Order: sequence, then C-alpha cells, then structure tokens
Amino acid sequence: MTVDNHEIVKALQLYASLAELHEENPFKYKAFASGAFNLRKIKEPLGDLQESQLLSIPGVGKSVAKAIVEYSANREFPALQSLLDITPVGLIAMLGVKGLGPKKVRLIWQELGIETVEDLFDACRQNRLVEVSGFGYKTQQTILAAIEFSYGAKGKFHLARVMPYAESFLRGMRSVFGDEQHEFTGEYYRKSDVIEHLVLLTTAMEMSGITASDWDAIATEGGPDLLGWTVDEATGVLKHEQGFVMEMEVVMHADFDRMLFERGAASRHIELLGYTATDWKGSDRDTYAHKGVNFVVPCRREGHREFERPVEETSLLKYSDIKGVLHNHTTYSDGLNSVEEMALYAMEIGMEYLGICDHSKTAGYARGLQVERVLQQFDEIDTLNQQLWPFKIFKGIESDILSNGDLDYEPEILRGFDLVVASVHSNLNMTQEKAMDRLLRAIENPYTTILGHPTGRLLLMREGYPIDHHKVIDACAANGVAIELNAHPYRLDIDWRYIDYAMEKGVMVSVNPDAHEKMGYLDMHFGVLSGQKGGLQTSQTLNALNLVEFEAYLAKRKK
Repeated sequence: MTVDNHEIVKALQLYASLAELHEENPFKYKAFASGAFNLRKIKEPLGDLQESQLLSIPGVGKSVAKAIVEYSANREFPALQSLLDITPVGLIAMLGVKGLGPKKVRLIWQELGIETVEDLFDACRQNRLVEVSGFGYKTQQTILAAIEFSYGAKGKFHLARVMPYAESFLRGMRSVFGDEQHEFTGEYYRKSDVIEHLVLLTTAMEMSGITASDWDAIATEGGPDLLGWTVDEATGVLKHEQGFVMEMEVVMHADFDRMLFERGAASRHIELLGYTATDWKGSDRDTYAHKGVNFVVPCRREGHREFERPVEETSLLKYSDIKGVLHNHTTYSDGLNSVEEMALYAMEIGMEYLGICDHSKTAGYARGLQVERVLQQFDEIDTLNQQLWPFKIFKGIESDILSNGDLDYEPEILRGFDLVVASVHSNLNMTQEKAMDRLLRAIENPYTTILGHPTGRLLLMREGYPIDHHKVIDACAANGVAIELNAHPYRLDIDWRYIDYAMEKGVMVSVNPDAHEKMGYLDMHFGVLSGQKGGLQTSQTLNALNLVEFEAYLAKRKK
C-alpha cells in the first residue's frame, strides 16, 4: 500500500523529536525537523521519488532522503526504529501534548519518572509538575487543559479528513449495488464540522452483512481511498487505518426515506418539530408541510434556530455563488505560490477577483511584510492588473491585531490597502475581557474591512480564546465591518451557530479560504457548507458580490 506524504512527514518529525528527547546529535535531529517542515508543502507523492529527486527538494539532505526511501519501502527506517526500541510508548503520546516539546518531556521523565499522559495528568492535578525546574503553576495548568482537550477530541475527525474516504465508499456502493439506495446519516448527512460517527443507511444486503467478494468489488470501484478499510463480515462494521469507524444499517426500501430523515436530523430538531413516525408523509418536504413549517435543508437540521429564523432554500449561499476569493497568502510571506500563480488559478476556477492578504510586519514567524515589501507587492499587483483585466487583484493585508488592539502599520500605510483583514495571531491566552477589548478596538479601526477568524480556534486541536460573539457581531454591524468565516476545515471560524445572528444584524460574512497555496481556494467548499448550517444567505456574503459590486463596497467603506 502506498505510504502517503502525511505519514512520511510524521515519521521524520517523530525521529527528530525522539532524537532530541534522547539528546542525540543536534545537527542531525534539526536536519530531520527542517526536512519534515519543508516536506509538508510538497504535493507530489514522496514515496514515488528516487533519492536523487528527493535531494533536489530544499531542506532535504542525504540522511533525510535515505530515510524517506527506506520508510516508503518498509514503513520504518533504522534510525527511527532504534529510538523507538528505547523509548517508553507513553512518552511518544506525551510529545503530542500541546505545550510539551522533547526537552520538557525529558525533564518530566527524568525528574518525576512519568512515562504516560495519564500519569502526567494526575501529576498536574496534584501540583507535582511545579516541582520540576522550568515549570510553573501557569505552565502546569496549560498542560492540564491541553490533556483534557485531547481526551475530548478522541474519536472525532474533521469533516475534510473523513470526506474523501466516505465519498469513495459511497461511490463504490452505488457502483456495485446500483439498484439499491445508500446515504450516510447523522453528522455526515448534516455536514457537521466534526464527525464522530459514520453510519451508512443502505437497502443492500438485507439478509446479511457485506461479503468479502462484495468488498473486493466495492474497493475496486471506489478507488484507492478504500484500501485502508477492513470489514467485520458478521457485523458489517468497518474500520479504517486512519481511525474512522463506520456502521452499516440495512433497511427495507419502503423505509429508506423515512429512516434517512429520522436518523439524519439531530434529535433536538426532531423534538422541536414535534415529529413522530405517524407524521411521515412520504417525503421530507411533504412532512415539513404537514407540520406547517418551511422546508429545512439537511445541513440545518441541528435544532439550533432553523425554525426560529427560517431561511428559504433558494437564498442560501451555494459555492457557485462565490465570485471572488479573499484572504490569501503568497510567497511574499508564508505562501507557496506567487501573486501571479494565485491570480491565474483564481481565474481558472471562475473567480472575478482575488484579494491578496499576506501577513503583516509583526508576524516575523511568517515572514510578515515590512513596508518596502508592501510597496513592492503593490507594484507587482498594478502590473498584473493591467495584464489580466477584466480580472482584478486587490491589494490587501492580514494585519495582526496587536495586544492593545491596534493594527500593524501606520495609518498612511493602511490607507494604501484596498482591504484589511484584521486577525489575532499572538498572545492567544486571553481572558474574555482582554480578548473583547482587543477585538473591539480592531473592529472600530476605520481601516479594518474584515475581522479574521474571530476566535483563533483550531478544531480538535486548540479551543479559541473566549469572546462574546453577539457583542462582536454588534460591533461589526455598528462599524460596517464584515466578519470572516475562515473556510479552512481546521478553523471554520466564525462558528456556524452565530451566523444567523450576523444575518439578523445585517453583517456581511466573507467566506475566506486563508489559502497559503492556490489549491487552498477549494476549502471554500467547506466554508459554504458551514455557512449553510448557519443560514448564510448569498445576499449577505461579501465575496458573492460581483466585481463591480465589490469595488463599490470597498469604495463606500473607504469613505
């Protein structure tokens, strides 16, 4: 089975961490860490490359290239295996705890004799970690919170991670059992941001579980993403090597539509609808009509505010409504593609305009733009706009919101941008009072066009800093600032649960990919799905404006 790039990068990073943990040659483990970092950006399958080809990749030296070739062939390489043999398994899990690097894990291991995350958790609860040199109470509490968060995330996966495997399976089922009906229910049916349970409703195999020969056919038709599944023929439960578990629920043809409706909706939605099985009228549309309510699209059946604030299906944002792609990074800061490459691909996928928003000067970790680089980029954009008309590139910036709420350039520089996405990237450990003061000051800044990823969250990895969403949205409404729905599937920030309030207050929402390479534009699909859950309407989606409308919006905003 082909080893994917993600797995190879993880193996190289693991070696670097273990080598540092065991205090091996720092030049070597730093080379592996650097190689792993650079290889995250490579899209070409690393397992298909020869050692000589790997050496041409920046940051990849001979030892790293050799390790990649060995790992691709055997799923291991000797240097890594040697370290794994002398490392307690629990220490590897500890290395995955946010806030703990190899040096800190070594201290905990050597001074407290702790070798598992569970023991570390108990030590934090008993305030034993503060006894270790270099650890204070605040660090201890941070580690404790990180462990608790990781516990809660077990068995949960981002929609974007599950989707290729789920869709390939569905494709295989439809090909092999073409006369039957198949759909995923529950969270996947509603396209939730995070998926915990995969349940496939099917009319196939009414008398028994899927057979080995059936499985072979499905895997052949579904494509390579199916190869990681194994099936329990007795129960029909499937497990994937990535950790997903899928249950197959077989129903009769006559019950399929009703069961899909009942299992696809959240229990709170069913409760608010006042639905019982006797209310079923043959289709979901007829059933809603029978109950005297507007039709609710599947993704909104969450029991949130879909009945309190109904939205006509035709007014909900669709991907085809998107006219421009805003908040994107280029090689000027930490992106992988040039301004021109980003523009040409935006044109290729049918966009009318592009907003370049590289990082601002304070973001040194991301090669944030000093003023001279800003002006250099302006000149390049002017030249490209002459060449690419009627497509247009807008001069933007993702300005850090500084600790005091200020934006990251002087007014005379901010004035030169067409749009400013204001985002928090540093000092994320804030109280709600501090976070709100910081955000509100940025929203009130006359140069702020869009408030970027309002909570800074990373789904399943980092909780956002606490904010009062309603007050933030009220401030955006009062100051004519749009709010970002960051479409990266690990962010999806603003959370969909607050979008309907933004709609009520007349706040424009911008579905931005935060793309660091051109293919990142496609993340807008996930942003649209999340937006639909919150009732995001095309009329209030900033980048659903056509070019003329968007230019007018920016001109009005500048006044």
